[in-house]
Amino acid sequence: MKQIYLVVLLMFGLASGTYAQTLPPTEKAISQVNGVLWTQQSLEHHAAAAMAYHTASAALPRVIHGKLWASLEQGKAKLQRPAVILDVDETVLDNSEYDAWAVQNNQAFAPQSWSAWIRREAAPAVPGAVRFTQLAAKLGVDVFYVSNRECVADEADPCPALTHTQSNMARLGFARANDRAAFMFKKQRPEWSVSDKSERRAKIAETHRVIMLIGDDMGDFLPVASVERLRRGEADAAASEIMSHFGMNLFMIPNPSYGSWEKALPANPAARIPLLKGLEGL
Repeated sequence: MKQIYLVVLLMFGLASGTYAQTLPPTEKAISQVNGVLWTQQSLEHHAAAAMAYHTASAALPRVIHGKLWASLEQGKAKLQRPAVILDVDETVLDNSEYDAWAVQNNQAFAPQSWSAWIRREAAPAVPGAVRFTQLAAKLGVDVFYVSNRECVADEADPCPALTHTQSNMARLGFARANDRAAFMFKKQRPEWSVSDKSERRAKIAETHRVIMLIGDDMGDFLPVASVERLRRGEADAAASEIMSHFGMNLFMIPNPSYGSWEKALPANPAARIPLLKGLEGL
């Protein structure tokens, strides 16, 4: 196991801390460059993320005492302790360094390299995220992190991804980062085996009034089936009602690099060009 992990580290460039471009960039890699650069270097990404969290912070005292629920999975009890649910990747932790490595090395997302990145515990915080969680805790709101980082046990730990994520987030100052009960990862329990987060949101709603959701993908706010219906342009009254809450108690963090929206597009970047809506006869 140690030998395998060392190979992964060397492949990922963690041993030297450098990345080496060894092959000409693929079409897929080139298509990712702007999204990764925008996340890493643009003032606009910092401003957009900070704006979302500042707006969420300003709304928090109001929604604590209001009647607006944030999720379709919300229970019926209205006197439960309030909770906010945040996604992890690209919502509270910035993984653009991993994305940059993938682009520079013509690599697709892979469990081995992703695990090596998580073990490094080097992801910085998304602007505004730490202060928001600290404010929520100060106001008596329980913070939960619902993520599709996967629990894959090793000899010593039932969920190394959770252990390293907690350590990463604790050093950054996130509220409840040291509380394992605040995290709900994919496969952390047998019933949480799918990427759809509905069941995990429902679990929180058994004991809490979910007053706010923050994420970077529509799956952080709605069941997968509802998201797919909306992407197809089909009617979904309940999901549409939740969608109307954006800016009130639902907040989206911009992520131009990846997401469930890509599933509705051809895998080949060149094949996506005809889907663009452009002017005719200009």
